[in-house]
Amino acid sequence: MADTVFSAKIDEDVKARFEAGAQAAGTTQKEFFGRLVAAYEAEQARQSTAQVKEIEQLRHHLARIEEIYISFAKGSQDRQGADAGRIQAAEDDATRAKAVALELNEQLKCVTEQAEAEVEAARAEAALARQDAAGEVHDAKEALARAREAQEQAVKLAALAEEATAAAKARAVDLEDLAGQTGQARKKAETARTDAEAAVKDAQDARAALAKQVADSKTALDDALQRAAERAEVDKERAVLAAQREAMDEIGRLREALAQAREEKAGLEVLIARSGKPVVPDRKAKQ
Repeated sequence: MADTVFSAKIDEDVKARFEAGAQAAGTTQKEFFGRLVAAYEAEQARQSTAQVKEIEQLRHHLARIEEIYISFAKGSQDRQGADAGRIQAAEDDATRAKAVALELNEQLKCVTEQAEAEVEAARAEAALARQDAAGEVHDAKEALARAREAQEQAVKLAALAEEATAAAKARAVDLEDLAGQTGQARKKAETARTDAEAAVKDAQDARAALAKQVADSKTALDDALQRAAERAEVDKERAVLAAQREAMDEIGRLREALAQAREEKAGLEVLIARSGKPVVPDRKAKQ
């Protein structure tokens, strides 16, 4: 039978009740109108027949069937609403996990840049330490050159002292020759000889003391130079190792946090897949 268009003017209250009844029954207004007509006809048949008991039973069973159907429809709607809520919650969790992963990536990038900056700073400090050590080496070399120059001057002074001693000895010999029989002249010669020998001894002692002082200064400078070089190298290695260790520790912590975020995201994707909604792969999170 072809469908025909039917229209009628009714009160707004009746219209609202009709629409609410159709919505509660889970059917269209057309089907609900047909049910109303069928119910009216059944009521008329019940009133016009003698088999009232059988019709009441049929009405009871029909009402029971309608109740079961309505309950099933409402349950289906509730389940769809709950599934939609779970899907929305899973999408929100996935969005938050993605935001956390992006934030962790940014933190990892910042920490890596900071670690590189610290390594560069450590390298600069090591270069500065090497420069300072080179300056100390230069100063030590200059001090050693001055010590050698002082030693050469001491050698020259010792030579002059030896020459003076030789001249004093020669003068003493001349005085002895000239003194002849004069005891006073002999005494002066002995005194001059004694003075010359004392001068020679003093010059030799001064030369030995100066040589020892120069040797001690050279040894001390060599030791100080060695210690400065070793200390600069150790400080450089310590600074670089400390910066690298801190950077690696921070990178390890960020990688663990990123792995945990990826695991949580994978769990959320599993939940979304179970709910029946297609999952769009997150290429940025995988990268």
